[in-house]
Parts: sequence; structure tokens; C-alpha cells
Amino acid sequence: MVSPHVDNLVVAKDFRPVWRDQPMLLAPDVRDWLPADHVVWFLLDAVAAIDTSSVHRRARLGGAGRSPYDPDMLLALLIYAYAGGVRSSRKVERRCREDAAFMVISGLCYPDHATIARFRKDHDGAMAELFTAVLGLCGRAGMGALEHVAIDGTKMAADASPSASRDADGLRALARKLIDEATKVDEEEDALYGDSRGDELPEALRDPARRKQIIEELVKAAAADADRSRGKVRTARVDKAERALRLADEIAAETLDRATPRRELTAARLAQAEAALAQAKAKQQAHHDDWCRREAATGGRGLPGARPSGVEEHIRVRQAAARVDAWRQRLTEREAASGQTTGKRNITDPDSRIMPVKGGFILGYNSQLAVGADHLILAANVVPDTGDAQQLTPMLDQLAHAVDTLREATNNPELAVGCALFDAGYASVDNLSVPGPDRLIALGKRNKIAGEDPPTSPPGHNATARQNMAWRLGTPAGKALYNKRGATVEPVNGHLKDRRGLRRFSRRGITAARAELHLAALTTNLLRLLAAKGPTAVAAAH
Repeated sequence: MVSPHVDNLVVAKDFRPVWRDQPMLLAPDVRDWLPADHVVWFLLDAVAAIDTSSVHRRARLGGAGRSPYDPDMLLALLIYAYAGGVRSSRKVERRCREDAAFMVISGLCYPDHATIARFRKDHDGAMAELFTAVLGLCGRAGMGALEHVAIDGTKMAADASPSASRDADGLRALARKLIDEATKVDEEEDALYGDSRGDELPEALRDPARRKQIIEELVKAAAADADRSRGKVRTARVDKAERALRLADEIAAETLDRATPRRELTAARLAQAEAALAQAKAKQQAHHDDWCRREAATGGRGLPGARPSGVEEHIRVRQAAARVDAWRQRLTEREAASGQTTGKRNITDPDSRIMPVKGGFILGYNSQLAVGADHLILAANVVPDTGDAQQLTPMLDQLAHAVDTLREATNNPELAVGCALFDAGYASVDNLSVPGPDRLIALGKRNKIAGEDPPTSPPGHNATARQNMAWRLGTPAGKALYNKRGATVEPVNGHLKDRRGLRRFSRRGITAARAELHLAALTTNLLRLLAAKGPTAVAAAH
């Protein structure tokens, strides 16, 4: 059946034309290439609003050569690239020639990837200052809610292969192998060149009259360049061997540092167990002697009840003796282990460590974040420690610095953290009572955040810090407050890994990793500011 409205239909008889050879002109003003509400304009305004003197210190004007690129432009380029998860300098270079937004930021300067990579590397130390500057900008715009702050660590992979990780024995074996290879290169070059360096000009080349006649011979002789480059190979192998030996010594020193307090603690526990055994023996001996004395006083009629067992057979003495044997065995094991080296180092990125993650292990770093109630990143750090317990105090110190920044930005000296929230990885006796803001630290995982046996009544005046924390976590108010921890910091961790692409650091070494985390964090804060306050947030902050 034909529709009664068929006469009003427009029937497509062909495809839309594709005019690749049609001459067209872009808008003559690059400001017309992007809409007025594009994120690029916001980021450019933000870079112009913060103190970027830290990236201008290395810039040199007035010297010979080409004019350098504007540091503010390169910084804005990196921020916009990280905003889209683009961290490769080569990809950024390509985008500057293909993507209108990158072209607008660069002002059609087209910096090459070496310039971009060098700028990022040369300003590792400046990224922490820029992060603080962006934090102040966000504070002036009305962000930085501190009623609760969640602190958490997340593991990020290093730019190195786990297969290049070795223990101390493996590193020493690698060093021996590299030194043997370098020695072999020396012997081969001595046999080939004798007393000569190996890079002198041939005798014929020293006579200008004969140079034209021996061009073909020179072309054939060029193959010898590969042999001459072996000196560089030898140097690289020796350097790698020295690095391997240094890492092996570091592993041995760290193993000794870890083993000493453990051995001393075990020895102290053994001494306590031995004292308890002596006390149990003395008590049972006194009881046995008293029984014998009272039995003798009865004239041989005996006493009611069972005769006490010998001192060595008494149950409490045997239990105390078993504890002494256990602690003595443990001390023997500690002393034996103190001479053994444990742990591994990566020859490619020595700062990285093997990190436990859900489902296995990665070679990487532990990234620490402090996030405010409005999801603003207040502090960030990268450490090689696999655990979080030792990072509570350093993160509280960084949080205090962030609060000072927000106080200055908002001109509000009363600004303070309401409560800091930590998961069970930060739980320790010292962390429960260390000076700092009020805090909630989980004592267990998931539904046991108050520990295995939470108190059912308020603890008394003599209660320990752990008992007080368990009581607070078990109250409805404590549970409700602690439940905000995951909703505050976990989405930010996810954004850094998924949106910024920071599942793996793109450069090696802990200094470079910290700089990259700060760059990704300040980018995330700027995008959070845009989402929360709108494109006019920077102008309003001024």
C-alpha cells in the first residue's frame, strides 16, 4: 500500500558528494577554529592565571640560535594532552599538525617530539610547584572542601620489564657476565688494532694527492666502523655491571636493616619467655615444697587430694618451656636469615619495586593521593614502598601544606581538615595516635572495619588507641563517615588511570614518576574545576 504522503517525501537518488579537490579556506583567525566553550580556552586561561615562573627559569633569551618555544605554550600543550590521555611526545607532535585544538594551543608552531620530551624532563622539579599553583587557583574559585579528606595508595606500573628484576646473587652474576664481555671486547680490539686507537685515518688519506684514487677503498673500509663502535658497547656494559653491583649492595644493606630490628625483637621475646618459664618453675616448686612440708607434718597420714606433679611435668611449666623453644627456634631462623639477601632490583628502573596487586604482582610504584570531599586532589606522592602504613605521616604533612595553600588562597585562616579517612593498610599503633587532624583508620577490611571483635560498649579512660578507634568505627556516625572514604578517593584513582592513562608511568625513575603524577593530578584538578564551576571559573577566581 502506498502512503498517502509519498508525494511529500524527498527521495535520495545519490550519495552526498565528496569534494576532496574543492578549494576551501579555514577561518583566518585561529580563535574561530574552536567553539567558545571548548576546554582549550579554559586551560589557556588557567595557565595564564597561575604562577609559571618555575618553567621560565630554564628559558634563555638573547643568545645565539633560534628563539625558544614559549614555556607557557608547552605547558598548556602537555596539560591538554594529559587531559585526553595522550602522554607520548610523538603523538603530541603529530596532533599539533592534525588536530585543530592542538594547533590552536601551539599557535601553529609545531614543536617536535624531542622538544616536548625535553621540556617535560627538564621541569620535573617544577611540576610540584605547578600542582600547588593550580590548587591555589581552585581554592580561589571556591573549591577545596575539607569536611573530610580521604587518603589512599594505588599501584602504578613502571616503564620497565619485570623480567629485568634480579636478587642480589642475580645482579652479581649479571655484573660478572658484563665484565667478562667487556674484557673480551678489549682483547679483540687489542688483537685487531695493536697499539693504535683504531679510529686513525688510513695512511693513504693523509696524502691529499691520492685521496681521489682510494674512494672505493674507503667505501669498503666503512664496514670496519661497526668494529670501532664496540668501544661504546664495552663502556655501556661496564656501566651496567657497576649499576648491578651497586644494586646488589643496596639489597644487602636493606636486608640487614630489616633483619636487625626483627632479630632484636625476637631476642626480647625469648628473654620474656625464659623469664616466664623461670617464674612458672619457681611457683610450681614452691607449691611442691609446701605440699611436702604439710605432708610431713601429718605424721605420714597423707593429705587429701592428688599429690602435685614434679616441676618439669606440670602443664604450665611444659607450656612455658614450649614457648621458650619456639622463640629460640625463631631467633635461630632470624640469625640465619640475617646473612641472606632478599628482595629484588630492576636493572632498567632501579627505583621501582615488585608491588602486590589484586590478582598478582606488578613492577611499579605506590602512588599516594589525598582527596577532598569535592574530589579535589590536595596532595600526591610516589614512593617505592609496597605498603601504606609508613606513608600516613608524610601524607599528613603534605595535607597540612595543601591546607596552608587553601588558607592563603581563600584568605580564611580558620580552614582545617574535619576528618582524615584511611583504609586498613594504614592501621598501626603509631598511626592511631600520631599528631595531626582527627582521623578514622579501618582496623579490618570490608564489613569488619572495626576489627574482629569490636567493643559493644564505650571504652573506659584506660582504653588503648585501638580500642577507641574500634568503638568509633562501630558507631552509626563512624560507619557513615568512613563509608565516604571509597566514594571520595576511588573515583579519582580511576580517573588518573583510565582518563589520564596513568596505569603505567611513561618515564623511568622515582623523580620522573612523581613529576608525571603531579602533572596528571593538576590536569585532573583543572578539569574538576571546569566541571564544578564552569568555563568562567578562572575569571571569577580573579
